Amino acid sequence: MKLGVSYNIFDGEELLENSIKSIRENVDYISVVYQEVSNFGNSCNTDLIPLLNRLKKEGLIDELHNYKPQPQRGGHFNEINKRNIGVLLSQGNGCTHHMAMDSDEFYTDEQFKFLKKTMLGGDFDSSACQMCTYYKEPIYQLDPKEEYYVSLIFKINSNSRYELGCPFPVLVDPTRRMLPNKCKIFTREEIEMHHMSFVRNNVESKLLNSSANSSFNTIIPKIVDYYNNWEYPNDVMWASGNLLKVKKVKNLFNVEL
Repeated sequence: MKLGVSYNIFDGEELLENSIKSIRENVDYISVVYQEVSNFGNSCNTDLIPLLNRLKKEGLIDELHNYKPQPQRGGHFNEINKRNIGVLLSQGNGCTHHMAMDSDEFYTDEQFKFLKKTMLGGDFDSSACQMCTYYKEPIYQLDPKEEYYVSLIFKINSNSRYELGCPFPVLVDPTRRMLPNKCKIFTREEIEMHHMSFVRNNVESKLLNSSANSSFNTIIPKIVDYYNNWEYPNDVMWASGNLLKVKKVKNLFNVEL
Protein backbone atom coordinates (compact mmCIF):
# COMPACT_ATOMS: atom_id res chain seq x y z
CA MET A 1 0.00 0.00 0.00
CA LYS A 2 1.18 3.48 -0.89
CA LEU A 3 -1.20 5.75 0.97
CA GLY A 4 -1.91 9.36 0.02
CA VAL A 5 -3.85 11.73 2.25
CA SER A 6 -5.19 15.08 1.07
CA TYR A 7 -6.32 17.81 3.45
CA ASN A 8 -9.04 20.26 2.45
CA ILE A 9 -8.52 23.58 4.24
CA PHE A 10 -9.65 27.19 4.36
CA ASP A 11 -9.75 27.85 8.10
CA GLY A 12 -9.14 25.82 11.25
CA GLU A 13 -5.41 25.88 10.43
CA GLU A 14 -4.58 26.03 14.14
CA LEU A 15 -5.31 22.28 14.25
CA LEU A 16 -3.54 21.23 11.06
CA GLU A 17 -0.02 20.58 12.35
CA ASN A 18 -1.16 18.29 15.16
CA SER A 19 -3.58 16.49 12.85
CA ILE A 20 -0.80 15.75 10.36
CA LYS A 21 1.51 14.60 13.16
CA SER A 22 -1.13 12.09 14.28
CA ILE A 23 -0.86 10.23 10.94
CA ARG A 24 2.42 11.30 9.27
CA GLU A 25 4.50 8.20 10.02
CA ASN A 26 1.73 5.95 8.65
CA VAL A 27 1.24 7.89 5.40
CA ASP A 28 3.46 7.99 2.30
CA TYR A 29 2.28 11.27 0.76
CA ILE A 30 0.36 14.26 2.13
CA SER A 31 -1.11 17.07 0.04
CA VAL A 32 -3.03 20.13 1.18
CA VAL A 33 -5.60 21.71 -1.13
CA TYR A 34 -6.17 25.15 0.35
CA GLN A 35 -8.18 28.28 -0.40
CA GLU A 36 -7.28 31.91 0.18
CA VAL A 37 -10.94 32.79 -0.44
CA SER A 38 -13.76 30.67 0.96
CA ASN A 39 -16.64 29.13 -0.97
CA PHE A 40 -18.64 32.14 0.21
CA GLY A 41 -16.14 34.83 -0.81
CA ASN A 42 -14.45 35.42 2.58
CA SER A 43 -10.67 35.83 2.90
CA CYS A 44 -8.51 33.34 4.82
CA ASN A 45 -6.57 34.24 7.95
CA THR A 46 -3.24 35.97 7.33
CA ASP A 47 -1.29 33.17 9.04
CA LEU A 48 -2.61 30.34 6.82
CA ILE A 49 -0.08 30.62 3.97
CA PRO A 50 3.00 31.07 6.24
CA LEU A 51 1.88 28.01 8.23
CA LEU A 52 1.47 25.87 5.11
CA ASN A 53 4.86 26.93 3.77
CA ARG A 54 6.53 26.11 7.09
CA LEU A 55 4.91 22.66 7.31
CA LYS A 56 6.01 21.91 3.75
CA LYS A 57 9.56 23.03 4.50
CA GLU A 58 9.59 20.78 7.58
CA GLY A 59 8.41 17.76 5.56
CA LEU A 60 5.00 17.40 7.18
CA ILE A 61 3.36 18.36 3.86
CA ASP A 62 4.60 17.00 0.53
CA GLU A 63 2.58 19.17 -1.86
CA LEU A 64 0.44 22.32 -1.75
CA HIS A 65 -2.30 23.23 -4.22
CA ASN A 66 -3.98 26.64 -4.23
CA TYR A 67 -7.64 26.13 -5.16
CA LYS A 68 -9.61 28.99 -6.69
CA PRO A 69 -13.27 28.46 -5.76
CA GLN A 70 -16.37 29.33 -7.73
CA PRO A 71 -18.53 30.85 -4.96
CA GLN A 72 -21.57 31.09 -7.23
CA ARG A 73 -21.61 27.27 -7.52
CA GLY A 74 -22.04 26.72 -3.78
CA GLY A 75 -20.16 24.92 -1.04
CA HIS A 76 -20.68 21.28 -2.04
CA PHE A 77 -19.55 21.89 -5.64
CA ASN A 78 -16.28 23.47 -4.52
CA GLU A 79 -15.68 21.00 -1.73
CA ILE A 80 -15.94 17.93 -3.94
CA ASN A 81 -13.71 19.63 -6.53
CA LYS A 82 -11.06 20.06 -3.83
CA ARG A 83 -11.45 16.44 -2.72
CA ASN A 84 -10.92 15.26 -6.30
CA ILE A 85 -7.86 17.45 -6.79
CA GLY A 86 -6.48 15.60 -3.77
CA VAL A 87 -7.21 12.27 -5.47
CA LEU A 88 -5.39 13.44 -8.62
CA LEU A 89 -2.37 14.49 -6.58
CA SER A 90 -2.23 11.07 -4.90
CA GLN A 91 -2.60 9.33 -8.27
CA GLY A 92 0.18 11.47 -9.71
CA ASN A 93 2.48 10.36 -6.92
CA GLY A 94 1.87 6.67 -7.47
CA CYS A 95 -0.44 6.07 -4.53
CA THR A 96 -2.53 2.90 -4.51
CA HIS A 97 -4.84 4.16 -1.77
CA HIS A 98 -6.24 7.56 -0.83
CA MET A 99 -7.94 9.24 2.10
CA ALA A 100 -9.53 12.69 2.45
CA MET A 101 -9.13 14.62 5.69
CA ASP A 102 -9.87 18.00 7.25
CA SER A 103 -7.63 19.83 9.70
CA ASP A 104 -9.83 18.98 12.70
CA GLU A 105 -9.55 15.19 12.28
CA PHE A 106 -7.22 12.99 14.33
CA TYR A 107 -6.38 9.29 14.67
CA THR A 108 -4.36 7.39 17.24
CA ASP A 109 -1.23 5.71 15.90
CA GLU A 110 -2.29 2.22 17.02
CA GLN A 111 -5.70 2.40 15.40
CA PHE A 112 -4.40 3.90 12.16
CA LYS A 113 -1.90 1.06 11.83
CA PHE A 114 -4.76 -1.40 12.40
CA LEU A 115 -6.80 0.37 9.69
CA LYS A 116 -4.04 -0.07 7.10
CA LYS A 117 -3.34 -3.68 8.08
CA THR A 118 -7.04 -4.58 7.84
CA MET A 119 -7.50 -2.84 4.47
CA LEU A 120 -4.61 -4.82 2.99
CA GLY A 121 -5.40 -8.13 4.67
CA GLY A 122 -9.03 -8.07 3.54
CA ASP A 123 -8.31 -6.49 0.14
CA PHE A 124 -11.02 -3.91 0.81
CA ASP A 125 -11.90 -1.16 -1.68
CA SER A 126 -13.29 1.31 0.84
CA SER A 127 -13.83 1.83 4.54
CA ALA A 128 -15.55 3.96 7.16
CA CYS A 129 -15.67 4.42 10.91
CA GLN A 130 -17.60 6.37 13.52
CA MET A 131 -16.25 9.37 15.38
CA CYS A 132 -16.05 11.04 18.76
CA THR A 133 -16.58 14.79 18.65
CA TYR A 134 -15.13 17.60 20.78
CA TYR A 135 -16.35 21.03 21.87
CA LYS A 136 -14.32 24.20 22.59
CA GLU A 137 -11.31 22.33 24.04
CA PRO A 138 -9.83 18.91 23.16
CA ILE A 139 -10.87 17.59 26.58
CA TYR A 140 -14.66 18.01 26.19
CA GLN A 141 -16.27 15.20 24.22
CA LEU A 142 -19.92 14.78 23.23
CA ASP A 143 -21.64 12.15 25.37
CA PRO A 144 -23.24 10.08 23.95
CA LYS A 145 -21.13 9.98 20.80
CA GLU A 146 -22.59 10.82 17.39
CA GLU A 147 -23.81 7.99 15.17
CA TYR A 148 -22.48 9.64 12.00
CA TYR A 149 -19.61 7.99 10.04
CA VAL A 150 -16.58 9.26 8.14
CA SER A 151 -15.15 7.56 5.08
CA LEU A 152 -11.55 6.42 5.46
CA ILE A 153 -9.21 4.77 2.95
CA PHE A 154 -10.24 4.03 -0.63
CA LYS A 155 -8.31 1.84 -3.06
CA ILE A 156 -7.72 4.02 -6.13
CA ASN A 157 -6.92 3.70 -9.81
CA SER A 158 -6.77 6.19 -12.69
CA ASN A 159 -10.58 6.47 -12.78
CA SER A 160 -11.21 6.99 -9.07
CA ARG A 161 -13.18 10.09 -8.10
CA TYR A 162 -15.35 11.28 -5.25
CA GLU A 163 -18.96 11.48 -6.45
CA LEU A 164 -21.44 13.79 -4.74
CA GLY A 165 -24.08 11.72 -2.99
CA CYS A 166 -22.75 8.39 -4.28
CA PRO A 167 -24.60 5.51 -2.53
CA PHE A 168 -22.64 4.29 0.50
CA PRO A 169 -23.42 1.61 3.10
CA VAL A 170 -23.41 4.08 6.05
CA LEU A 171 -24.13 7.80 6.44
CA VAL A 172 -21.02 9.79 5.53
CA ASP A 173 -20.33 13.29 4.17
CA PRO A 174 -21.81 13.44 0.63
CA THR A 175 -18.54 14.96 -0.69
CA ARG A 176 -16.42 12.08 0.62
CA ARG A 177 -17.90 9.10 -1.21
CA MET A 178 -16.50 6.92 -3.97
CA LEU A 179 -18.07 3.71 -5.22
CA PRO A 180 -17.75 1.50 -2.13
CA ASN A 181 -17.52 -1.97 -3.76
CA LYS A 182 -16.00 -4.20 -1.05
CA CYS A 183 -16.37 -1.95 2.00
CA LYS A 184 -15.12 -2.44 5.56
CA ILE A 185 -17.19 -0.72 8.26
CA PHE A 186 -15.06 -0.58 11.39
CA THR A 187 -16.34 -0.78 14.96
CA ARG A 188 -15.53 1.94 17.48
CA GLU A 189 -13.21 -0.46 19.26
CA GLU A 190 -11.19 -0.92 16.05
CA ILE A 191 -10.87 2.72 15.01
CA GLU A 192 -12.54 6.07 15.67
CA MET A 193 -11.93 9.47 14.16
CA HIS A 194 -11.40 12.11 16.83
CA HIS A 195 -13.25 15.14 15.47
CA MET A 196 -12.27 18.53 16.92
CA SER A 197 -15.34 19.93 15.20
CA PHE A 198 -16.00 22.77 17.63
CA VAL A 199 -12.42 23.28 18.83
CA ARG A 200 -11.52 26.55 17.13
CA ASN A 201 -9.86 29.91 17.66
CA ASN A 202 -12.71 31.40 15.62
CA VAL A 203 -15.87 29.31 15.66
CA GLU A 204 -17.80 32.02 13.79
CA SER A 205 -15.52 31.60 10.74
CA LYS A 206 -16.13 27.84 10.80
CA LEU A 207 -19.90 28.33 10.79
CA LEU A 208 -20.00 31.14 8.23
CA ASN A 209 -17.85 29.21 5.74
CA SER A 210 -19.24 25.71 6.21
CA SER A 211 -20.66 24.10 3.08
CA ALA A 212 -23.66 23.10 5.23
CA ASN A 213 -24.36 26.53 6.69
CA SER A 214 -27.69 26.96 4.92
CA SER A 215 -29.20 24.75 7.64
CA PHE A 216 -28.06 26.98 10.53
CA ASN A 217 -27.01 30.40 9.17
CA THR A 218 -29.93 32.20 10.84
CA ILE A 219 -28.77 31.17 14.33
CA ILE A 220 -24.99 31.62 13.96
CA PRO A 221 -24.86 34.65 16.31
CA LYS A 222 -26.72 32.63 18.97
CA ILE A 223 -24.37 29.65 18.59
CA VAL A 224 -21.26 31.86 18.73
CA ASP A 225 -22.46 33.75 21.81
CA TYR A 226 -23.25 30.50 23.61
CA TYR A 227 -19.84 29.06 22.64
CA ASN A 228 -17.91 32.09 23.85
CA ASN A 229 -19.66 32.05 27.24
CA TRP A 230 -19.86 28.28 27.74
CA GLU A 231 -18.33 26.63 30.80
CA TYR A 232 -18.04 22.97 31.73
CA PRO A 233 -20.15 21.00 32.79
CA ASN A 234 -23.05 22.90 31.17
CA ASP A 235 -24.70 21.47 28.07
CA VAL A 236 -23.15 22.61 24.77
CA MET A 237 -24.99 24.14 21.81
CA TRP A 238 -24.50 22.37 18.47
CA ALA A 239 -24.89 23.85 14.99
CA SER A 240 -28.48 22.62 14.99
CA GLY A 241 -29.17 24.78 18.03
CA ASN A 242 -29.76 21.65 20.11
CA LEU A 243 -28.22 21.35 23.57
CA LEU A 244 -26.01 18.28 24.08
CA LYS A 245 -24.08 16.71 26.96
CA VAL A 246 -20.29 16.49 27.18
CA LYS A 247 -17.82 14.60 29.34
CA LYS A 248 -14.23 15.41 30.25
CA VAL A 249 -11.49 13.26 28.65
CA LYS A 250 -7.71 13.28 28.15
CA ASN A 251 -6.05 15.57 25.60
CA LEU A 252 -4.88 12.65 23.45
CA PHE A 253 -3.21 14.74 20.72
CA ASN A 254 -1.66 17.55 22.76
CA VAL A 255 -3.82 20.14 21.02
CA GLU A 256 -3.42 23.62 22.48
CA LEU A 257 -5.17 26.74 21.20
